[in-house]
Amino acid sequence: MRERTIKKQFWINQEEDNLLKAKAKKTGLNESEFLRSCIKGYKIKEQPTEEIREFTKQISGVANNINQIAMRVNIRGYAGTDELDYLRNTINQFIIEFQKKIYSRE
Repeated sequence: MRERTIKKQFWINQEEDNLLKAKAKKTGLNESEFLRSCIKGYKIKEQPTEEIREFTKQISGVANNINQIAMRVNIRGYAGTDELDYLRNTINQFIIEFQKKIYSRE
């Protein structure tokens, strides 16, 4: 049996319809889910942009590299200069790319 048994129907104008569709799309919810979330008072967040997803992926890669190097340092008791140089260059390159993206918006 359906969880929701009551159907609500109401009228909105074209501007309100466009706004509802746009807001629902930004959150990744369909219009019904969006309205139910609003009624329940949930704080609805927009889905991350593709740019943010890409930065998240890059940060994860850098973090993974740091963890791998840290594990080798713990096993050997020291870090090789080539590993540290690679890590420094990777982090610096990420920071440069991040700053370009942030400052190019202004």
